[in-house]
Amino acid sequence: METWQKPETIIFWITIVALFVIVLLTVIIFLIRAIFKKIIKAREKEAAIQLNNQKSLLETTIKTQELERHRIAADIHDELIGKLTALKMEQEITQKDPKTIEALHQSINIARRISHDLSPPLIEFTLLPDLIKELLDPWEQHLLIDTKYDIRSEINDTDEFKVQITRLVQEIITNIIKHANATRMYLHLKQTKNYMALRIGDNGKGYDVAKQSKGLGTKNIETRVQYLKGQYKVKSQIGKGTTSLFLFKN
Repeated sequence: METWQKPETIIFWITIVALFVIVLLTVIIFLIRAIFKKIIKAREKEAAIQLNNQKSLLETTIKTQELERHRIAADIHDELIGKLTALKMEQEITQKDPKTIEALHQSINIARRISHDLSPPLIEFTLLPDLIKELLDPWEQHLLIDTKYDIRSEINDTDEFKVQITRLVQEIITNIIKHANATRMYLHLKQTKNYMALRIGDNGKGYDVAKQSKGLGTKNIETRVQYLKGQYKVKSQIGKGTTSLFLFKN
């Protein structure tokens, strides 16, 4: 019997081949895992870059909008209201037309309200509940408004946070007035040391949330909530009104 035909030799070479195959498979598996890890890290890095770009774009968009609002508010306050006030004083001196004087008075009040809505005055010295109350006052002639402020901890909110919350409230009120056909709305604000919750609802016609496409107003709301790193949810039923829920952690 030849040496290579001996059972011991055959077993030896089978063992060698088996070990070689195992080592080869191990190397292949290791290489595949290394390649996958590299791909995953590359995708995670790309996703992180995209996320940072989105955050940067979002922040730039919000800040640009606010700068434009401030500019328009300043133009209304300094230019339009100034000229309307001068015309009103001229009419009051001559006392020619009381109707014109009253119309100018109303126009000044409207322009002042628009200016304040665009850029709330003294916002750094005003608490958020007071800003919301001031925001709701002009709409009480259109809607029966129920408000509840549950302030369990006085939080020194940043000016930016207060501005964005007032923008959210403004957007929802606009949606209610334009689309809801509501007669009543409610606003409940709860503030603790850990979070701020805001609930705004109406008794309007409601809609199917699943089927309703997102309009510009809804997208603006979502953009601002995302900017503030909050959470937002809408509940609505046809014929039973709509409720918007917001949560922001401190």
